[in-house]
Amino acid sequence: MKRSGKEKQESNSVTSQKTLLNEFVEEHDDLVVYDTYIDDGFTGTDFNRPSFQRLLEDMRNGNINAVIVKDLSRLGRNYIEVGNYIEQIFPLFNIRFIAINDFVDSFKNPASTNTILVPFKNLINDEYARDTSIKIRTSLNGKKKKGEFIGAFPSYGYIKNPNDKHKLIIDEDAAHIVRKIFEWYVNLGLGKIAICHKLNDLGILNPTGHKKIELGQKYNNCGIINNNYTWTPSTIRNILKNEVYCRHYRSGKEES
Repeated sequence: MKRSGKEKQESNSVTSQKTLLNEFVEEHDDLVVYDTYIDDGFTGTDFNRPSFQRLLEDMRNGNINAVIVKDLSRLGRNYIEVGNYIEQIFPLFNIRFIAINDFVDSFKNPASTNTILVPFKNLINDEYARDTSIKIRTSLNGKKKKGEFIGAFPSYGYIKNPNDKHKLIIDEDAAHIVRKIFEWYVNLGLGKIAICHKLNDLGILNPTGHKKIELGQKYNNCGIINNNYTWTPSTIRNILKNEVYCRHYRSGKEES
């Protein structure tokens, strides 16, 4: 549901859910919309989703007294957590919970939250998320073994091949800067801070600025504050340690 300032197109799934929810509210005079909460692109197994956390804050502040979702899976896909919210947290804050397609309404039909169908459906939703995760992981592992690029954004100095997004080609403008960094560090013995000063004095955008401004990519770096696209020692260190510049592509270095 909506209040994000990001320039991001909504998925068809979210649009259809909003239509269903709005039609449901229009048919019930006792319901008034306070806000909508959309976590498009976030996994339902994670309850630290930004908009979901905002919903909880509005709930604690007494701004809302009902939560309406299309079905139980839209609340979440974690069997234990969803059950905890329906059975413990929502009742504690006197929150009416409605799952339209699952015919759950904790106010008009309190028994609907206690039937065997609710935990059964939550368990199925949980298992569906786990099964999907395994299939995606297996597919990605296959691509990794073949040396295909699977990331969203290549390292500075590379861009995706427009004819094959799983292959990288050299971004000559950025590659020139990468070569300079290695030359200054290895041949001239300059430290990371000195290299930063040289790049900033030359007016060279750092990797984030290059991606956003010069390549026009929708790239966000949480470490960039107030559009400050200057070079930092940590950026230089990451470039010097990155094996991709030795033509060694590594992926799957971290797992969650």
